[in-house]
Amino acid sequence: MIVRIIDAGTMEYGEAWEFQKRLHGRAVASNSEAFLMMVEHPPVITLGKNASERFLLSGEAWLKNMGVGIYRSDRGGEATAHNPGQLVAYPIIPLQAFGLGARAYVHQLESSVINTLLAFNVPSGRDPVHPGVWVGNDKICAIGTRIKDRATMHGIALNVRNDLGIFGLIVPCGISGRGVTSLAQLLGTGPEMREVKDEFVQRFADVFSCRLDFSPVPLAD
Repeated sequence: MIVRIIDAGTMEYGEAWEFQKRLHGRAVASNSEAFLMMVEHPPVITLGKNASERFLLSGEAWLKNMGVGIYRSDRGGEATAHNPGQLVAYPIIPLQAFGLGARAYVHQLESSVINTLLAFNVPSGRDPVHPGVWVGNDKICAIGTRIKDRATMHGIALNVRNDLGIFGLIVPCGISGRGVTSLAQLLGTGPEMREVKDEFVQRFADVFSCRLDFSPVPLAD
């Protein structure tokens, strides 16, 4: 399988979501086209489709006044936050073409992140109860996906060198008593985003046994 790589730079969450939907339509229609979209978002909090608003620690009006967007997404999971310096990756792939079910897909996403972190000498792992990637009791990468018509949407949010203060506005992923961390916090100085993107796409290709296509994909129809 070939996965087309899209580096969208910095993009508002709503705009990126609409672009995901267009890519998803192509993946479903062809059952063979696959994409990996990477992006950084301006400050925004998102809630999963069934997420509880009790995990928001500030009111929506106050958040917007502070320049923090808020969206109720159609992904799974509870509240999470995005801001510049965080690598957000959205794989849009037809699972049947990859021979994957939902659980195996999430496991392979986690493996892609775990292997990426190892390249920066940061050991990490899974939690048997909570999806995502953890360093000790601190989450470094959130995972929230949706599978519709047997193709995936949404994906991962890996903290690279972003300001972790935004997570103080929520109960991250609805999990109390545990923290968040980033590559910059763990290493003392964060790697450049370009380095992390390059490493992640290669580890993704290894885990998903796919080839990468970096030719441009139009960001609009």
